[in-house]
Amino acid sequence: MNMLCCFGKLFSLVFGISLGLSSLANAHSGIMDGYGCHRGPDKASYHCHQGQFVGRTFKSKEDFLRQLRGGKSEFSKSNPPQLEKKIDE
Repeated sequence: MNMLCCFGKLFSLVFGISLGLSSLANAHSGIMDGYGCHRGPDKASYHCHQGQFVGRTFKSKEDFLRQLRGGKSEFSKSNPPQLEKKIDE
């Protein structure tokens, strides 16, 4: 009888742990991009599960990319992009 009681407790423990882990695995179904990150359920925030920013959340993917580039925007204000001039032949 004592062995049956221990088996029941062990089964309950294993079942509870597996049920808890399965709910964590289904927390969200976002597919990660090449950075190991993806948009949150609100479709605006962006968070990372892998890579150098694991565990961090950003307001948007653009904010993440800005942080990835070291806090710099794609074009600095002091060095705006140069427009090509069309030369008529």
